[in-house]
Amino acid sequence: MHLLITGATGFIGKHVLLDALADNRITKVTVVGRHPPSLDGNNMAHVKTAIINKLTIITREDLGNWDYEGDTELVTALADCKACIWCIGGKADDFATPQEFERVSYTFTVNAANFLCKVAQSQSTEGQTGRGAQPFRFCYCSAKRANRAGDEWFSFEAQTRNMKGRVETALLSIASESDGRVAAFIFRPGSVIAGATVKALGGLASTVASAGLRLMPSVIINAEWVARVLVDASVGIRVEWQRQGPDGEKNTWESEEIVSWSHGLGV
Repeated sequence: MHLLITGATGFIGKHVLLDALADNRITKVTVVGRHPPSLDGNNMAHVKTAIINKLTIITREDLGNWDYEGDTELVTALADCKACIWCIGGKADDFATPQEFERVSYTFTVNAANFLCKVAQSQSTEGQTGRGAQPFRFCYCSAKRANRAGDEWFSFEAQTRNMKGRVETALLSIASESDGRVAAFIFRPGSVIAGATVKALGGLASTVASAGLRLMPSVIINAEWVARVLVDASVGIRVEWQRQGPDGEKNTWESEEIVSWSHGLGV
């Protein structure tokens, strides 16, 4: 299966890239970003062959410009792509202006989703089986307590929560109008910390951080767990089991559900 990853230079995105390269179910990985991800370091050593055999990097200066009619290079490169893991975003405080926050968080994401919807609609599923016969999966890494109502203004990180919720709503709308060609999956991790960071703390600090990961899965979560679930959701059958909810097909997973899913994968 061919997977698209954005935000591969970021905190969660770099873990997603590593997992995708190591996953034998994924035969092709395309990274689109402003800058190529770092492929050095000890953590990349065991996927060196995969880097050579299945990784393509496409750089674009403006990630808000996804032109299906005009960007023939990108359309051709993603013609057989079946999933995207979207890791571009961040908190409102990370950006210089509210306008830049909206452009990166909302415009980039929605424009890309509309582009990929056209890619999915151009693909033939005739004669396909397994993952190839299923809808394109847009896996969006959102945030804890994203607010789709957009009416949270006085709580901690309200602007971020409202924006994430707005993006979620737009993605679910695009999927619902795609005639079954696109499925949007939303993942809302809590505060993310790298497992290597926990180990590096040492002593009491490491013990406390590890306890937090175990006892407060709705609040704090390991980056490697998030990455593994995002990759599995893009390619695996487990997502279909996970979608069977009391209110019909599930499309959103909270932090504690991501933890449970990752443990089911043996992480």
